[in-house]
Amino acid sequence: MGDLLLTILLPISSLLISTYALFLWIIRILGFVRRIPNSAIILPPAAPGSLGDEAMVCASIDYLRQQGIENISLIDHLKNKTHPVEVIENINLSNFLSYQSWHKFIVSFIYAGWKINQYERLYCLGADMIDGYYSNYVTLRKVKIVEIASILGLSTGILGFSYNRQPTNISKKLLSGLPPKVILGARDKISYQRLIDSISHSVNLVADVAFLLKPAEQSQTLDKVWGWINNQKSQNKIVLGINIHPLLLKKLEGITGNDLVQILAETITKLHQDSQQLSFIFLPHDGRIVSGINDDILSKKVIESLPSEVASSCFKIPFPCLAREIKGIVKHIDCVLTGRMHLGIACLGQGTPIACITYQGKFEGLYQHFNLEPLFIEPKQLFVPNQNELVELVHKLIYQRQSLHEKVINKLDDIKELSQANFTSII
Repeated sequence: MGDLLLTILLPISSLLISTYALFLWIIRILGFVRRIPNSAIILPPAAPGSLGDEAMVCASIDYLRQQGIENISLIDHLKNKTHPVEVIENINLSNFLSYQSWHKFIVSFIYAGWKINQYERLYCLGADMIDGYYSNYVTLRKVKIVEIASILGLSTGILGFSYNRQPTNISKKLLSGLPPKVILGARDKISYQRLIDSISHSVNLVADVAFLLKPAEQSQTLDKVWGWINNQKSQNKIVLGINIHPLLLKKLEGITGNDLVQILAETITKLHQDSQQLSFIFLPHDGRIVSGINDDILSKKVIESLPSEVASSCFKIPFPCLAREIKGIVKHIDCVLTGRMHLGIACLGQGTPIACITYQGKFEGLYQHFNLEPLFIEPKQLFVPNQNELVELVHKLIYQRQSLHEKVINKLDDIKELSQANFTSII
């Protein structure tokens, strides 16, 4: 859908929403619809596949249930595909969230309003989906669900989202046009300032809701992974976590997944040559396929590309697994090189220091929360000839790991309070 058409539709959609909301309000006042007590709806960032999204969903439900909000439902982006949580209802809005046709879209929107009218609260997990980076239409669909919930009288907000350095005009107009009582939570100081500068709506500084995720304490996956880690530790090895993903290639013209595999294989080989004390554990964090590959496939390809003596020091966790299991695993790893921000959040939430291969400008604010010197590298820097910037970054991470661990632990309680702030002004 073109930006010009979206711009034209914005005021029209708000008028239609207000009209439909008035009808739904009358229906409820007349007693045809009753609000479910202690209830909430959660709108995830996307369909299942990302453990980061799963972490936000599970953490939100954990926290809400602690506050006595037991009747929680989840909006599904795709039919019969949902996150691994127990809820009272899965609300299928696939025809609204994934546009098929005008007929299905309108029917799905009418259904959305009818279901939302039965609840007391609606929480949209913003993540990186609100600034228009992926598409303005993605942002519009989410914001309009929040808008109708607010007009219907639900307590509502967009939780813990980042805002990149070039948000689209559509995104800015959508957020500025939300009712004043909608709570907006920027998950880092940089995003907070960008929002303050870009929109005419109040904004709260929070931290990502995934910091509240409870780690798994027992599973077959954990037993297998912990067994390998303990074996490495018994040999006085330093265990370095590794994560790469295909989105790192998004803005690199002429660079393929095989090029990324080669760079990582060369880096790990060089690190192994520099220190026989290192072991490497690969941590896939997203199962969705992008251009024929995903985190898990890339991890396997890197290990296959290594010399046998280096590959013998490597281990890939069983995948797919749960976000809670990842958080249980990273507590026992010395440090992690990650391309996924929510893997970084899982690590920091357990006191494990990180270095990042960054994209979309999301990591700087995360480091600021912990008052840490940023340890990150842009994807394009990986492919500069005759440079070893990634190797140098990992060496710095390993050398500083103990001091970084202490700094993270000292700030962790404050960050969890900021994470809870996503909910305290809405509940």
